[in-house]
Amino acid sequence: MEIMFTPFRGSGGNPKFMRLYCCLDPLKKGFKNGRRPIIGLDGCHLKGVYRGQLLTAIAADPNNGWWPITWAVVEREAIEQWTWFLKYLSEDLEIENQCHYTFISDQQKGLDRALSEVLPGCEHRYCVQHMYRNFKKKHPGLALKDRIWNIACCTTVKMYDKAMEELQTFDKDAYEWVKKAPHPRHWCKAYFPTHVKSDMIVNNLCESFNAHIKDARDQPIITMLEIIREYFMERIQRRCAAMEKCKGSTGPLINEIVQTRVKHSSRWMPIWNALHGYQVKGPRGAQFAVDMQKKYCTCRLWEVSGIPCCHTIAAIFMREEDPYSYLDRFYSRGLFFQIYENVL
Repeated sequence: MEIMFTPFRGSGGNPKFMRLYCCLDPLKKGFKNGRRPIIGLDGCHLKGVYRGQLLTAIAADPNNGWWPITWAVVEREAIEQWTWFLKYLSEDLEIENQCHYTFISDQQKGLDRALSEVLPGCEHRYCVQHMYRNFKKKHPGLALKDRIWNIACCTTVKMYDKAMEELQTFDKDAYEWVKKAPHPRHWCKAYFPTHVKSDMIVNNLCESFNAHIKDARDQPIITMLEIIREYFMERIQRRCAAMEKCKGSTGPLINEIVQTRVKHSSRWMPIWNALHGYQVKGPRGAQFAVDMQKKYCTCRLWEVSGIPCCHTIAAIFMREEDPYSYLDRFYSRGLFFQIYENVL
């Protein structure tokens, strides 16, 4: 357990509490066992007598659930505090190859600059849900909502360009808003690197964590930290028990994604092309190329997410093989238990 206090001597000569950083060793080991290189960052208000912010770093587990890494109590959310927090986080996780890691956040105050200073090689994604909340203030309506999310979910630059052209035709003002938004590499799947094996575009990791500790944030600081620790103890045990009841090689959330893509694969017809290659044709003349050996489809979804797309699954069925055998190692049930064996 690593806890750091930063004292400040006020005008009256008495020490004044400012910050506390907490990284429990089992949680750190759990992350290192998985090493899934996507981490959610967030800050939320403390609502009790002692005001401040709770900064958190939350990882993704093999079932796309959340695994807590570290958290800190700080006086406010700004560049100084995020820089301080990220320095300890990078030391604890021993982040050496910065280009390997991706952080996702709601564009918190000062976080962009802090990441560029402490971890300049890392990718930084922005939560699309947070972007959409700002977008709909000026551009409400279900039609525009669908178009914004469709743009974010595009997996190739060609798809992105086409979706943007359609938005421009539909609503020029909304198009101009998106054009002025951060570069799509921060929020559109078409620009995501393929080594992360996660197509996550919302910061649900931190949102879920914050929802579960909502009542704790009303408490004095030490009481809040104890509630959080005890909650993690119980949660790890519950998650393990739930996974033990699941059959198959992966968790229920991943299984749901695979089964959805299996259903969609029935609309696609694969044509064998050389030893590992397939041309896959579908509705309205659409077609994609799949390479089973390189684990690649020209839609890029397989590469970006680590889970075979419906085009790939159509080719897998033609080969009379199991789609689950083509999942990335980050989603394995065995890896889940390696992470969750680290109990508090």
